[in-house]
Amino acid sequence: MRSTSAMATSSQAETAFDPFGEPVTEGVASACTSNAGDRTARRIGGAVFWSLALAILAGRVYAYDLPVTQTVVAYATQLVSVH
Repeated sequence: MRSTSAMATSSQAETAFDPFGEPVTEGVASACTSNAGDRTARRIGGAVFWSLALAILAGRVYAYDLPVTQTVVAYATQLVSVH
């Protein structure tokens, strides 16, 4: 004869939880397993994203025209000092 505490312990060990701590059913838990392919794709996607972000940032820094900005700031300073 099985004890109820042994059954409760074994069913709790098999219960899967979502990121918020809520228990999910067995079908959902088995359908949402993460494998090495998903992890690799996520890492490659992250690397591509950050490479593009850094390339865009480097392009903006390279194309930044400092003398034009200084001229605009000097003009704005003159307008503010006149008033």
